[in-house]
Amino acid sequence: MKYVLHLILILTCSLNLTMTQSSLGAEKNEFKPTGLQLYYGNDSEVLKRLQQKMRKGQVVIIELRGLSQNQIAEIVKNARKAGTKVIAYISIGELSQLEKANFEQFLKEKKIPTSLDSMILSKNEAFQSWHIDVSEKPWREFLKQKVRHIYKQNVDGLFLDAVDTCDLYITRKEWEIKRRAQSVKAMISLIRLIKAFSPEKFIMQNRGLNLIGKSVFVGDATGTFISGLDLAHAHPNNPDGLLWTGAYAHSSAWIASKERDMIQIRKNGFTSVFTLGYADTNVSRKQFFQNSRAAGFIPAWGSSNTKLHEELTQNTVAE
Repeated sequence: MKYVLHLILILTCSLNLTMTQSSLGAEKNEFKPTGLQLYYGNDSEVLKRLQQKMRKGQVVIIELRGLSQNQIAEIVKNARKAGTKVIAYISIGELSQLEKANFEQFLKEKKIPTSLDSMILSKNEAFQSWHIDVSEKPWREFLKQKVRHIYKQNVDGLFLDAVDTCDLYITRKEWEIKRRAQSVKAMISLIRLIKAFSPEKFIMQNRGLNLIGKSVFVGDATGTFISGLDLAHAHPNNPDGLLWTGAYAHSSAWIASKERDMIQIRKNGFTSVFTLGYADTNVSRKQFFQNSRAAGFIPAWGSSNTKLHEELTQNTVAE
């Protein structure tokens, strides 16, 4: 009898856990993403086409910098009518040239003695930006201030860029393994902190595929494992969306394993998976859409990652 009662207790706990995870998934996915559009520019004609193409279930990523208050308000208004979510770009792992002066002013106003140079790991020459150590408290406070400012524009969420700066932490030779792990953990906690800041907002993570599994290996030939985002399972502060930028442009055992992870993530339904392909990479437009659709991912296609401020992305092979 005692054994039977023990078995019933185990089954009841298991059922409650399953129901809790299911309810979390249902809550996070009340909005069902069906499409993706990116545009970082401010051309009035392109913005007009962007709004004309808005559809129910679409997620639209825009860069607020360069847009007027009236432009932002109109985009948000038309998005609400269409059933589209508008989310704003923010880089959490890199400091852009345009933001450098703002961050330096922030440090000065807050009388923070930490120098900017001590927080910078390296320069991204392609985009003239700097990789930042997100474990630094001043950077995290600066980002929180930016998030508050962005949310005043009534957007539906955030697009977290440069999450893949964590890859530099993982292999940084100058740091001991313990120190590397500290910054990787900081990136994970930062993503969840931003989600927790306004839980109703739609948060999409760009890149950072090393973080999406149950664990993250930090090191070289030897190292240590730390807990990852584990997007395949429920967590109240995990991102709502994951963007695989440059999808299918390269192949390797690591990429194949990450694609398997993303397929499972998509199937479990707690985080939606999006793909972004480019014409100037090694994958054809047709193959990109075929692969994305077969995996159940939500695709968008552009000519180049340097043209996102000039043109809209496309959502079909024939578009």
